Amino acid sequence: MPSDRQSPVHGLRAARGAPAPPGVARLGRLASSVPSHFRVKISQHGRATVLAASGELDLASGPALEQELERAQEAELIIVDLRSLQFIDSTGLSVLIRADQRAQAAGRRFALVNGGSQVQRLLSLTGVTDRLTVVDTPEELLSGS
Repeated sequence: MPSDRQSPVHGLRAARGAPAPPGVARLGRLASSVPSHFRVKISQHGRATVLAASGELDLASGPALEQELERAQEAELIIVDLRSLQFIDSTGLSVLIRADQRAQAAGRRFALVNGGSQVQRLLSLTGVTDRLTVVDTPEELLSGS
């Protein structure tokens, strides 16, 4: 059985227990050291919670949104407003999909408010717009909550 393993960065091989080669950071350390231009504003509307995301939702900022979504998990309806989001990558997308799955499993509702062109394109190309509730404004859902 070989004693080396595939490093998650750049496909370099490192001996088990050996430090990463110079210039190659572990993925977790890399995410925490990248400056993030991400913010979440949270507002309550009756039994609904709206999380308005702005900036970039990516590897560095995904955990922050995940944490806020977990705090909001008791809401009957969780709405993530993406209108001020400038960028989203696959990490951010997976945070949103997992939040929808948790809400469904708990018998709660989860929805997204459509974002800018890059955000809409990613949601559309990945089929998220077909699987999740996606609206143009939070008010479309808040009137009944």
